[in-house]
Amino acid sequence: MFMSILLATLLLGGCATSTKIQTVQPGDHKLSCNELTSELARLDDAETDIDSKKGVTGTNVASALFWLPGLAYTYYDAGQAEELINERRAYLTTLYNDKGC
Repeated sequence: MFMSILLATLLLGGCATSTKIQTVQPGDHKLSCNELTSELARLDDAETDIDSKKGVTGTNVASALFWLPGLAYTYYDAGQAEELINERRAYLTTLYNDKGC
């Protein structure tokens, strides 16, 4: 019984989720050119973090061996997070250009 509970906990906790970023955030239009540049750099860091969850990681190997839907969810979740980052990047780039930065 204990092993079943332990295995279930490991499998359910094995999905690596990615932080989701809102495309438009309050105060975006008030950001200076330097703040927009910093925010764009932060998006690059977030994208790097997401990419690190996709390849061969301990979580992904365990998911592939024990719970294939967990691996599929990890990639699906990462794809959603990347899409939101790309939408935010496009939005901030438009603000950047509109401000004449």
